[in-house]
Amino acid sequence: MNLDQFISRAAGHGPCVGVHREMPSPLAAPASVEVRTVDGALVKTLDGLYDAFAEVWHFPPWFGRNANAFNDFMRDLDNMVQTATGRQQPARGYVTDVTNAHLLLIEQPEAFSWFANKMAFYRDYYRDELSPPAAFGLLLSAPADKRHEVRERWMSVGIQVAEVDV
Repeated sequence: MNLDQFISRAAGHGPCVGVHREMPSPLAAPASVEVRTVDGALVKTLDGLYDAFAEVWHFPPWFGRNANAFNDFMRDLDNMVQTATGRQQPARGYVTDVTNAHLLLIEQPEAFSWFANKMAFYRDYYRDELSPPAAFGLLLSAPADKRHEVRERWMSVGIQVAEVDV
């Protein structure tokens, strides 16, 4: 599926996690979709994950850097993006593109299942509770020889993973 199809399906009941081929430049955002890129080399630990997501999604200075605070702010991307950018119209989607995804939480594998299983929770929030509704998705890219490993890691904790052509 292409990126627009992924976002459309993520806005419904389809997969909200997708893998795509490694790209030499950042992912181009479709119209009215906020896309942020996080380098997996920076998110090998929970502290790194909290820091990277806080930076790209404009978490406020009082972000508590723990799982509960992370869950709260991941469900407030609309307000944080609007405040940071000054845009008045809400986005139709919020997508984080993790490059070098084979390194994501690699130094704290016990945290991976928690993180992976929160993706559908965030997707459901943006679909069911946000007004107007929006898509939520996480895209993963890795070197060609690591993509299968990335997909299998996510599937091993029960996450449906889409193949996305970007």
